[in-house]
Amino acid sequence: MVKSGSEGPSMMIATPSEVPAAAAAVALCGAYRHAVDAKGRVAVPALLRRGLPEASVVGPNPDHRLGIWPPDAWEREVARFRRFAETPAQRDRLERQVMALTFPFEVDGQGRMLLTAAQRSWASITGAAVFVGLGRCVEIVGEQRWDADDLDLDPDEFTRLHELVHRADDVSPGAPQ
Repeated sequence: MVKSGSEGPSMMIATPSEVPAAAAAVALCGAYRHAVDAKGRVAVPALLRRGLPEASVVGPNPDHRLGIWPPDAWEREVARFRRFAETPAQRDRLERQVMALTFPFEVDGQGRMLLTAAQRSWASITGAAVFVGLGRCVEIVGEQRWDADDLDLDPDEFTRLHELVHRADDVSPGAPQ
């Protein structure tokens, strides 16, 4: 914890290493649209930026999307690739492909990040990008692809999914009865 302010009432602010994982996951939520400039810079929503610890990375995600991954979550993703490759050659190829599109997550003084041309192509990002907090990471996708996916949440569909998930929890081994 660090003390804020030099005069008047003070308050303690948690440093990133002191923020519980659950709080970080809550911080990584919501959807935000931001324009991308001609150099590939885009403003990262402040609410999402605050939930991303130092040493986070920007890398490829499925479905033509990018992900901003906290370091621990990224390490788990990389370990999955290594573990499920069928041969050492396949593992090496996957690592090369994934790591070639992965860069440190860095923002400038104006809160913007730079997306490489290859990253923008991967995620179909042209004029604007959509940032979506997924709890474990932040997803980035081109605005047109996001709109084409029509991801509006249908209340009835969500209710069915919610009941299905909770019913599965109720019957899983070790679940409280």
